[in-house]
Amino acid sequence: MGSGRHGAARPPMGVLIQQDRVDFSLLVTVILIALAVMVLIGIGLASIALWVSAIPAIIGGVLIVRRIGRLSREELGDDELL
Repeated sequence: MGSGRHGAARPPMGVLIQQDRVDFSLLVTVILIALAVMVLIGIGLASIALWVSAIPAIIGGVLIVRRIGRLSREELGDDELL
């Protein structure tokens, strides 16, 4: 069979964060906004929290598209010419 990464050691988290800085920064933004929404709901500002919570939905879509694009590029890189 072909060569692959089966059983290969995974790089440390710091290396992964450096490789995918934009993805990780978007993920951190989603987490921070989720915490802000929880605080806003807790103090009784549910209508503002609703609009703030729309931001992670958009960021989530961006992350999905970026990840699918990266996976497809990696897949094509492995099989150069089909």
